[in-house]
Amino acid sequence: MAVRTREAIASPDLVSVSGITPLSTASRILGVRVFDVGQGDAIAVLAKVGGAEEVALQLDYGGREGHPFATSADIDTRMPVSQNRLLMLTHWDEDHWSSASKGSQAKSAKWIVPRQVTSPRAVRFSATIDDIHCIPEKHVGQTIRFTAANGDYILAEKIGLFPGAFAKNEDCNKSGVALAIVHRTRNGDEAILLPGDAPFDKVAPFVSLEKQGVKLRAIIAFHHGAGSHWTASTHKLLQNWSRAPILDVLFSCSRPNSYSHPDDGRYKALLPGANFHMTADMRTNAAVFKDILF
Repeated sequence: MAVRTREAIASPDLVSVSGITPLSTASRILGVRVFDVGQGDAIAVLAKVGGAEEVALQLDYGGREGHPFATSADIDTRMPVSQNRLLMLTHWDEDHWSSASKGSQAKSAKWIVPRQVTSPRAVRFSATIDDIHCIPEKHVGQTIRFTAANGDYILAEKIGLFPGAFAKNEDCNKSGVALAIVHRTRNGDEAILLPGDAPFDKVAPFVSLEKQGVKLRAIIAFHHGAGSHWTASTHKLLQNWSRAPILDVLFSCSRPNSYSHPDDGRYKALLPGANFHMTADMRTNAAVFKDILF
């Protein structure tokens, strides 16, 4: 088997994570907007700011196989990114950042990324971004919390260590960043899980939220609904998690795709009564995105 050429992301570390303030002007979190990008992820966290809906944070900006973009300008139109918006990357697999290399707006965002060993193409792209910083390795396994005025919050965590620039390989799925969005309500807190490609049970904030009794409002299926890395621990976590009155499960992938994603049968068997969505199905109604709101 041929050995893949791998290189390390060389962007500088953040001086301080306290300088990341995506909810500083938000009165509350509204939910998430999941874009149809074909095979890949691109998710906006929506917040109420001064009486208007705004994107507080963009998580990933991918899309590769089966994407819907006719031109580069189409990317900017369908997934607008304002200058200096915070754009956080879960990991450096190409289907989580590739649209940014083709559109013109995403490069003007403030990028917060994991330091990983990845493809030379990803490293070259990272060098084209003016404002890009890595989460310092001292924060691996430590939850970073951003809070809105009403107490709603975002939890972010880099879940695995950078193995070093000369590592021959790295499972970027398990060393990247995962997020949870939590909304406070009188009837108990509710969470939307944004794992990137990381299995749910490998994300410490997810495990903690389940133990705290935070109700499950929605999940973006990890790794586009792939059956790989699904274990008994994954099954147990979701099976035991108390559910909000409405539970949405979304698969972000193209149809067809070369990976046979999603393996949706296991989700449907485990979570009967949930609402299941696939980004590829949006095109039937010419929809650009799916909003999942609290």
